[in-house]
Amino acid sequence: MDKIMNTAVRSLLFMMGVCLIVWAFMPNWRTVALGLLLGLAASFMNAFLLRRRVEMITLKAAGGTSRRMGMGLGSRIAMVLLVAMVSYRFPEDFSMPAALIGCMVMPFILLVAAYIHNRNKL
Repeated sequence: MDKIMNTAVRSLLFMMGVCLIVWAFMPNWRTVALGLLLGLAASFMNAFLLRRRVEMITLKAAGGTSRRMGMGLGSRIAMVLLVAMVSYRFPEDFSMPAALIGCMVMPFILLVAAYIHNRNKL
């Protein structure tokens, strides 16, 4: 799980770097690049929240802790709503469609990273 997550994080950081380069050198695409960067940051946070949730469930299933679990899905949805509110409030800086697309990127990157990791394992 850690190798898959590390591969996905590296890929996401590469995409964020590309967004920064686009923002710096293509002035007409700045709102799209910043919106996508904002969405990618939210996607990054949601992936770590989901990872923490999976670890907590694993510990609970193993009988390690009896700690109550909170709203994992609620916090991830709140993160996406925060991105939507920021991009709605500042439309001159952030593109709303790009921000919402960026929010959904990390699960696909994780899927591809898991596929590559499992293909190399066989």
